[in-house]
Amino acid sequence: MDLRVKRTTKNIKDAFFELRKKKSIEKISVKELSELAMINKATFYLHYRDIYELSDKLEIELVERIISEVKPINFLLSRENFKLFSRTLSLAIIRNDDEIRTLFSGYENNHFINHLERTLKNFIFSTYPSIRNNNENNIFLTFIIQGSFHTYIRNSKIDKTVLIENTTNMTSNLAEEYNFFNF
Repeated sequence: MDLRVKRTTKNIKDAFFELRKKKSIEKISVKELSELAMINKATFYLHYRDIYELSDKLEIELVERIISEVKPINFLLSRENFKLFSRTLSLAIIRNDDEIRTLFSGYENNHFINHLERTLKNFIFSTYPSIRNNNENNIFLTFIIQGSFHTYIRNSKIDKTVLIENTTNMTSNLAEEYNFFNF
């Protein structure tokens, strides 16, 4: 990608984040964003159809970044790998906290976690097709993904190490109790 295009895209994204921290997406105009990014409106429209497409692309990038952290972990291999998967998912959410809270405040918060859950499950089921048709596995994955996210969001003032250890131990204990993935 051309350096000028990269710089323009970065300026657009940075301006969007700055505006999004102050107001809802519905109140952000292309004119306002373009002025802050120091580009003209035509340049914005070369990259994005509208503000919502920009927001959608940022959401996709964020979800892909989080999933890329857990992808290499074969959590079917052992309990320790399962714990590593759970811990890594929690860490990825924490590492992207500012971006998550900026892009998905209020109602949008649920939109993000539902997108993350759907995308992560698609990856898991395509990687491990043998677990796809098991309702208990599906329920447990929802519990892990949604639970990790909401636990952090609602308890973000708690020490991160304590939060991650507790979340990891709880999901691991539940996985063992219910013989999740037949460890």
